[in-house]
Amino acid sequence: MSPLWHQLHSMRRGPRSSWAVVAFLSLLLVVPALSAERETELRATGMTFVGSRDDRSELVLNSEIAIFFPDRDFADLEVVRAVVTDEEDGESFRMTCERAELNLATNDFRAEGQVRGITADGQKYSAPWVEYEHESGLLHSSAPIQMTDETSSFRADGFRYHVNERTFQMLGNVSVEQNQ
Repeated sequence: MSPLWHQLHSMRRGPRSSWAVVAFLSLLLVVPALSAERETELRATGMTFVGSRDDRSELVLNSEIAIFFPDRDFADLEVVRAVVTDEEDGESFRMTCERAELNLATNDFRAEGQVRGITADGQKYSAPWVEYEHESGLLHSSAPIQMTDETSSFRADGFRYHVNERTFQMLGNVSVEQNQ
């Protein structure tokens, strides 16, 4: 039997305060083991994230609350505003949403919850969720979307907006209503 076990075992016979010491020591041994299993996270309020691609395009995300997971290069954002700009052509698109998941290594993000945005050409869109792939410059969704421009209103099963070419594609079951 180890000397520590013998000491702890003999404490058991002592007053109740000895049991409190044993319980406290046990917690000290268990708590670090539990926290070692937990993922590291950092919480921030009023966060602004800036990411760039090929020194041409810039992504700026503002969120009221951000929870960073540095072990995974990942962040959960709440109440988000995003703007993507191109050095040559200016603003590519902007959008707002309730929450977003940001990959810090690639600058890709998924926006969810009342996603609303506008492209550089003035096309306004709304969808339950959208994803942005920063490297390829693609904003897309396979969720139902509504889009309006100066001439028409559109509904579709999804969309693809090619940021660099500034082209908007409606996908599946597209309906068009011309404005008066």
